[in-house]
Amino acid sequence: MTSDKQNLRKNLMAQRKAHHRAHGATAGDKLVEQFLAHSILPSDHLTFAAYLPVGSEIDPRPLMHHLQSSGHRLCLPFCEAADQAASFRAYQLGDDLADDGLGIAAPQKNHPCIPDIVFLPLLAFDQQGHRLGRGGGTYDRTLQSLRAQHQIRAIGLAYDVQMVDNCPVEPHDQPLDALLSDARYLDFALTQAPRIVK
Repeated sequence: MTSDKQNLRKNLMAQRKAHHRAHGATAGDKLVEQFLAHSILPSDHLTFAAYLPVGSEIDPRPLMHHLQSSGHRLCLPFCEAADQAASFRAYQLGDDLADDGLGIAAPQKNHPCIPDIVFLPLLAFDQQGHRLGRGGGTYDRTLQSLRAQHQIRAIGLAYDVQMVDNCPVEPHDQPLDALLSDARYLDFALTQAPRIVK
């Protein structure tokens, strides 16, 4: 399983990089269009955990700008070490950033917050709500910790071409509740068979 995942990650990373070079400039705006086209928000004034894109990850910043301007709160993950779950720090676009323990940009000021909805990047997803990440396990540990505390929704952000037939799944892997791409919204939480909205 580990070897299969490593080979799959290598191939998917190359595919995502190529797609990002061709379509990355407009993908963030398309995420906002899909977000607005579907009833995703359970209520007003929510706290959204997002991420700042690294490499060829789809860019959530246009969506973050929309959410912030609509009165929602933002936060970003902060992780002290590779084998730990991330915590979250309040964030507004333009705040000062510094590298966390993983070398990822995070808010300098430690204003803790607990998200209602977590947007997270990925390498691949399938129609069962499984996600393949970079392999560090940080988001799996983080989602497991958050779900033990209160009800959250984990929504993957991706290019639509990142869909695969089946992601390899291990016991520690945390499923997605939904997926927002540049072309559709998939809700995995309503039924076992996801509602596909185009």
